[in-house]
Amino acid sequence: MRLTLTRLDLSHFRSHRRAGLDFDGRPVAIFGSNGAGKTNLIEAISLLSPGRGLRRAQAADLARRPESLGWRVGAVLDMAGRRHEIDLRAEPGQPRALRIDDKPAPQIALGRLVRVLWLVPSMDRLWTEGAEGRRRFLDRIALSFLPDHAEASLAYEAAMRDRNRLLRDGIRDARWFDALETRMAESGAAILRNRRTALA
Repeated sequence: MRLTLTRLDLSHFRSHRRAGLDFDGRPVAIFGSNGAGKTNLIEAISLLSPGRGLRRAQAADLARRPESLGWRVGAVLDMAGRRHEIDLRAEPGQPRALRIDDKPAPQIALGRLVRVLWLVPSMDRLWTEGAEGRRRFLDRIALSFLPDHAEASLAYEAAMRDRNRLLRDGIRDARWFDALETRMAESGAAILRNRRTALA
C-alpha cells in the first residue's frame, strides 16, 4: 500500500521557527547552503516513526534555540486515499506527546501507520565498528516491517535493567530473577524472530 507524505509543518523545531511544505508524491531534492536546516527537515520526517529519529535526540534538544519554547512537527499522510494527520510536540520539560487523527496515541502507534528507514553518512562505519550499531540498524529495519518489534525490544531492555539493578544491589531473590530472566528470554526470542523475518 502506497504511503505519501503530503504536508509537513514545523514550529520552533531545531533551526526552523516556522516551516510548511507541501508534497505531491514525487521524489524531493532538498538543497541549500550549510546550516540552512536541510537535515532538520529530514530529522523531522524521521520522527514520524517510533523512536528518537535519525539523530537519536532527546525532546529538549529538538527545540529551537535560544527561545527553547515547545516544538511541533505536524504531518499529513495519504494512504490509498485515506488521510491521516500526525501531530508530535513537546513543551519545555515535558516528554513528547503524539496525536494521530486528533486522538492521543503512544509512539508505537506510528509504527503501525508509517514505515521510515534511513541511511545517513555516520552509518558508513556500520560494518567496521562495534556490534551495537549493527544491532540498532537491524532493529530499525525490523521495526519498519514489524511495528510490534518495539514492544519486544522495550520489554527486553526493561527486564535487563531490572536484573542488573538487582545484581548491583546484591538482592538474591531467586523468584524475582526467574521472572525477569523469563521475560528476557521471551522478549529475546521475539526480537530474534523479528530480526530474522526482517532479513528474509
